[in-house]
Amino acid sequence: MSLASTSFSQFEGAKPPIYRKLHATGLAISPAHVPHESCDLFCYSILLCSMVPCSVLGDSITSPLTDRRPDTQKASEPDYWKKFPSDHPFSIRPEDAQVALPPKLGTAANESLPHDPEHVHPHLHLLVPTTAGTRGACRTVTSAMILGYPPPTLIGYGHRKPGATELELTVDRITRIRDYLKNKRIVKDHDFVLIVDAQDTFFQLPPRVLVERFQNIVRGNNERFKRKYGYAAVEKPDGSRPELIQKYSQRVVFGASKLCYHALKDEPGCVTVPESTLPPDVYGWKTDAHPDGHLNRPRWLNPGAVIGQAADLRIIYDEVLRLMAQRHTSHSDYQALTQMFGRQEVIRELERLRTVNKVKEWVYKLLGISDAVEIEGISVRLEAGHRYEYGIGVDYESQLFFNQILSRNDLEWIEFSNITTTSHLQGQFGVPREHRLLLPEDIAALPSPFDQTSPSTERSAAPSFNSTLDNLPHPEQHSWSNVSLATNPHSASVPVLLHLNGDPKLRNGWWEKMWFFPSARALLRRYVRSAHDFDAAQSALLGGQDWWDMRGGRGGLWTDDENWVTISEVCQGQERDLFDDDLGPWGKENGDPDAPVYNQFGNLIKGKATEEEAAKKKKEKEEEREKNNKKKE
Repeated sequence: MSLASTSFSQFEGAKPPIYRKLHATGLAISPAHVPHESCDLFCYSILLCSMVPCSVLGDSITSPLTDRRPDTQKASEPDYWKKFPSDHPFSIRPEDAQVALPPKLGTAANESLPHDPEHVHPHLHLLVPTTAGTRGACRTVTSAMILGYPPPTLIGYGHRKPGATELELTVDRITRIRDYLKNKRIVKDHDFVLIVDAQDTFFQLPPRVLVERFQNIVRGNNERFKRKYGYAAVEKPDGSRPELIQKYSQRVVFGASKLCYHALKDEPGCVTVPESTLPPDVYGWKTDAHPDGHLNRPRWLNPGAVIGQAADLRIIYDEVLRLMAQRHTSHSDYQALTQMFGRQEVIRELERLRTVNKVKEWVYKLLGISDAVEIEGISVRLEAGHRYEYGIGVDYESQLFFNQILSRNDLEWIEFSNITTTSHLQGQFGVPREHRLLLPEDIAALPSPFDQTSPSTERSAAPSFNSTLDNLPHPEQHSWSNVSLATNPHSASVPVLLHLNGDPKLRNGWWEKMWFFPSARALLRRYVRSAHDFDAAQSALLGGQDWWDMRGGRGGLWTDDENWVTISEVCQGQERDLFDDDLGPWGKENGDPDAPVYNQFGNLIKGKATEEEAAKKKKEKEEEREKNNKKKE
């Protein structure tokens, strides 16, 4: 089993959290007394009875724990699930969706592509909010293209607002994202949408890994939520037997941060959110206790990267805009999302406490294994009938998104084929119970990142194949195990993307460490050559071959105004920051076919030039001839 699919409680030799918590109670207990975390209530009651008289515990713990069922008692307590709308308007669960997957990297334009003209399967959309082709935005979209993502959609591109306040720019950005999600002609409810910060995001792994990991995270958490929150009985209009549905579920995943939004440190968004799934000592004995926060386990929402289905994200951004209208601060979207996450968890905890077995809860708290979140002393205003449930969760273990803030030392670039490095890396980072890191199975199953189509299939493709410009490492000799991958030794994860929201000075150095950087131009040329470009983008709308984003196309980008722009239009002049290979402007590596060519008399004989340019060149040639004639004299 790879570390990508292994829970930390399964690590050999790991002590469950109960061990540390029992010492805090003053009870004398040795590791031999601690049962496996899968131990149920009956098992724990035996352990507890060895230390506390069982008469104190009552009869409720003498039978094994069973799943929660809808509560029919305690009529005096409000039913929080019903009082605050908690069912999701879109019934299709993201973990059950079969996303239209792309061909492998290197597939030529005339080879098979997913054919889904009826949009039966969910498609993937990549949204990148930026008004211009900045260095950061160009690195974001270039890395996404190299990895084979669908054409990024630039939100707000070309809509600069000189003189606008930070708040006005934020409102415009969020409104455009929301409006895109509402465009039913382009986006269907079941489509997957990935939204990333434009200026500081580097993609590292292909979209197939992103989607599968997202679904695995959601699936695992939802199984846990069934046990934690139980089910609700929903009456049917025809009066037949009520339907049992899961009360709460996860549907959207944001990045996790070690730092909570500073203005809300005493509010639910910072206090009541669940604990991290990482071990409580993953950073050593000062985990979660170091004053500057760099040893905190990530557990707070960061809005820099999010993935979910369009229908779920739509109601989230509707609420963000509503809250932003109430809080006029420059980072009000961050503040609004933090507030939404916190209130969601307050409602969930109130409903859990309403239906939980009180004796079981007391025992679990005593043993330090309770699912409770901290709501004591929290003051929050809740409006009956208002939705606070959004299916929001965060990526605690950086399987999808790595946030750099307070975490610059949590990442190391390694080749997994180097056994010496992988065997000692966790020990070097002070990770308790260190193990040799293995390349996650979902990455190992991928074809070589340097797969290349044969030149014979690309004669009609642009850019045309060039043995020098398109030279890539041999795919049979270079797999994912021997490229340098950014790895988090503490969580044993290889993130899909890196969100460099920490020190801006690190971005140039980290960009050059990315596995694709030495071959970035050739890999981007491969991506462009693999697609139909604008022709495919247009034909997809007419029911032709399409790709993930239903509009199709590769080699360019969409704007939220539904305009198609090429990478050279957006990122002209950014080649040194993207490639640093001295091969010239993108698309003109072999010279510009329209570049003007002059004869010895300064006359234009080929290419294009304005009258002023031609006249200037002719004058230069005349002056040069006169100068040469004087030398001869």
